[in-house]
Amino acid sequence: MLLRRVTSLVNSIVLRLGYVERWLFISTITAIAASLAIGVFYWMLKDIVALSAQLHGILLHRALTDYSLIAIHSRKKFLIPLVLLIGAAASSFIVYTFEPEAEGAGAESVIEAYHFKAGTLRGRIAAIKTIASALVLGTGGSAGPEGPAIQIGGSVGSFTATSLHLGIEERRIALIAGAAAALSFIFQSPVGAAIFATELLYEDVLEAAALPPALLASTIAYALSLHILGPEYKLPSLHIANIISLYSLGALGSYIVLGLIEAFFAFVFVKFFFTAKRWFNNIIERRNLSIYLKPIIGASIVGVIGIFVPAILGTGEELLSDLLSAFSHGREVQELIGMHYNLLVILLVLAIMKIIATSLTVGSGLSGGLLTPSLFIGAMVGQFVGVTLGRYLGVQAVIYAYIGMASLAGAAYKAPIGLAFFVAEIAGTPALIVPALIASLTSAIATRGVTFATAALKKPLPPTVFTAESLLQMLRSGEIGRINVTILSLVKRFTPVNWHATLRDAAKIMVQTGQKIIPIVDDNNRVVGVLDPAYVGLDLGYMMRSSQAVIEVSLINAPIVRENDPFIRVLEEMVAHGVDYVIVVDRSYRYRGVIVFEDVAQALMPYIAAGIPEKAEASERASEVAGR
Repeated sequence: MLLRRVTSLVNSIVLRLGYVERWLFISTITAIAASLAIGVFYWMLKDIVALSAQLHGILLHRALTDYSLIAIHSRKKFLIPLVLLIGAAASSFIVYTFEPEAEGAGAESVIEAYHFKAGTLRGRIAAIKTIASALVLGTGGSAGPEGPAIQIGGSVGSFTATSLHLGIEERRIALIAGAAAALSFIFQSPVGAAIFATELLYEDVLEAAALPPALLASTIAYALSLHILGPEYKLPSLHIANIISLYSLGALGSYIVLGLIEAFFAFVFVKFFFTAKRWFNNIIERRNLSIYLKPIIGASIVGVIGIFVPAILGTGEELLSDLLSAFSHGREVQELIGMHYNLLVILLVLAIMKIIATSLTVGSGLSGGLLTPSLFIGAMVGQFVGVTLGRYLGVQAVIYAYIGMASLAGAAYKAPIGLAFFVAEIAGTPALIVPALIASLTSAIATRGVTFATAALKKPLPPTVFTAESLLQMLRSGEIGRINVTILSLVKRFTPVNWHATLRDAAKIMVQTGQKIIPIVDDNNRVVGVLDPAYVGLDLGYMMRSSQAVIEVSLINAPIVRENDPFIRVLEEMVAHGVDYVIVVDRSYRYRGVIVFEDVAQALMPYIAAGIPEKAEASERASEVAGR
């Protein structure tokens, strides 16, 4: 009860704040909670990596989050498949027993929640994914930590908005602010993370309305990351000997060439990932195997590959940091990764095998992200191009490795602008922004239509979608199309009160349950009205002191629908009464429950998202024809 009172007080304060102050408050809460949660995730990951090191007989002198460094130096490489199988089996059991939606990559669930679930992302999914991902990554699964981190941040933002009783549009924005905070915390890139999170939602544009809150959240998370993970956690900063050489005509042309080469590898990565995903699903379906075996099959294959190329296991974060440092200082990398071949051969092998290992890991249902592997692959391909072309242009080869990260990841996620700023911040120099933009835009254009973010829409939905009037108009005109939503599927069991109860009794129920309204019923449980304090101008403090009967101040002409009415009646009653709820009754007018507008909008969101972009494109084409 105390928590509800505090939440109600905070909500009333937030509603009185201006735009900047309001979102600074929301973003701060979201960033702090997300950062602490991700800090716990990294603590779990480090412990599991340390346990894996003990199994290999290695004593760690520093906390690691990257299993590949253990696998490379292990003298018991035959244990690699066994360790990974243990992690995969534990992860598979947890995911498919408690939350099957937590399988695979994590960014997709945030995009789906934004477009199709009115910004609602259950915290349960993020919690399960945190544990499952720590098990997979800590035992050698080839994937990134940003997948669970984005889900953690997104769920925190969604929960914060829901707790403050914010509307659908604001909850969707809070969801993205949380995701941006998570990325910024991991990679210590406040601007790039915010742009990436808003750019990820659509193929062609970014969500401008979410950018300021995302920037606020990611900046705060960046500051917290410096204290929790340390200022040296990110990839090594890049020292550019001759900045002018970056902008010569030859160098600018080479970035386009780099973008085209990275586009090819991005195309292969995305296609191979979805092919692997279908392959694993087909095996389970055709052979009628338990879904628990799917990740175990994937882990078995990756474990065998890891015996021969251990550098492609784990998150690859710390190994990538060591490789970039070696590239910058001209050191040999053969001893670093345990491969004694020509450098160009090593770079290609690492890029190709990382594509295969990551696709098999995440494609089989094991929990982890795809962004960090994309950065790793992009850096290897970029260094290959840099060693080949850089010497003729007077540009350091390692610069192409950094630009390559932005180029491949930007193409794979169709977020070229965010990734360009992302890499420039990681490298510690704004001089990389233009070269990274050239390469990433080139690769994104060259791979148009090919992306990991399959839930992204082509264009934003109109803001008018989120009103009862506009949804009613869409239903009546047939714009949404055939829907399978019923009244009973959305009913919530709000606690009613008898018509002889007092306002004090009703106020206590509202405080205990968090309800904004109270259905009023007679002695036979028939609905006779609804108490809506906001509608009639009642103050909660006055209600707590009043002994007046609720029936005297309730709305007798309440918005009511019967359980067997057509769904469109729900919106018609909301619009007719100017409220965001309806009372559901049976044929005898006995109380069944309440439907709120937020749930209606969330239920219709998939149908709207499926139809609006195509209609918008058809309208644009018609306008172009008319203009000609």
